Amino acid sequence: MTQETSGIERVAIIGAGTMGGQIAARSALAGKEVTMFDALPGAVDRCRERQERDILPALVATGQFGDTASDALSRIRPATSMADAVEGAQLVVEAVREDLAVKQEVFTELSHLTDAILATNSSSLPSSLLASATENPSRLVNMHFFAPIWVRTMLEVMSCGQTSDEVFDAAMAYGRDLKLTAAAVRVESKGFIINRIWRAIKRESLRVVDEGVADPHDVDRLFMIFFQSGYPPFGTMDMVGLDVIEDIETSYQNVSLDPTDTPSAVLRAMVEAGTLGEKTGSGFYQHPTPAYRQKSFLEV
Repeated sequence: MTQETSGIERVAIIGAGTMGGQIAARSALAGKEVTMFDALPGAVDRCRERQERDILPALVATGQFGDTASDALSRIRPATSMADAVEGAQLVVEAVREDLAVKQEVFTELSHLTDAILATNSSSLPSSLLASATENPSRLVNMHFFAPIWVRTMLEVMSCGQTSDEVFDAAMAYGRDLKLTAAAVRVESKGFIINRIWRAIKRESLRVVDEGVADPHDVDRLFMIFFQSGYPPFGTMDMVGLDVIEDIETSYQNVSLDPTDTPSAVLRAMVEAGTLGEKTGSGFYQHPTPAYRQKSFLEV
């Protein structure tokens, strides 16, 4: 596998949510020129506040990069439209909500606006489902980044089935540009590599709670002790966003052959109540200082 750099210096991020903001920040700190666009008014401004306050300092603290947070922030430009965002970009990374119809609409527009590599950061949808929305599927690829991007320093790259070798190799190399461990998903896999494994943990954790076997905090305590992990299932779901988790679980249900494979009732009730995790300040934990991050959490 080649270790050459990607040659990509200008990247556009479509979607200024949790993941979009982190991809943009890591790209900028790696020296890339970044534009960001989100159709939701004020989303990019709020994202830049998170980047300045939390994301970039966390990335700088890893010691992997030579520039400062302010250096990186100066390379991130808010865009006024999708057309403005992709002008001059060599790579466009879509990071909108996990909804196939929404993503198809985005890629249809992108396909008409730019000749750049088009990547989806989808955590559950294979890019083959987006191929029909693009005029040239040979430049379409999955690039799945992970949050938090300063801890989970990895990237999964998967073909849409028509992705050119050059595009696939460039996507892998871009991950290395960002000092990430890039892994090639060799055949189409719903959930890629890690999320297939994570989904089994997540699904069973939710079932244990749905069935009244245990409460979320006890599940997390035992998980943290047994696996020696600081990222327990329910704490991680809060971090990702419970609405995103529900969207992902629904997308799995839509292709599942198991009639019992339905989204969690507890999860659905929390989403309906608007308690979505870190983004709303309340989920399975209270944020920004969730109990599982305190040493005393494992001492009860």
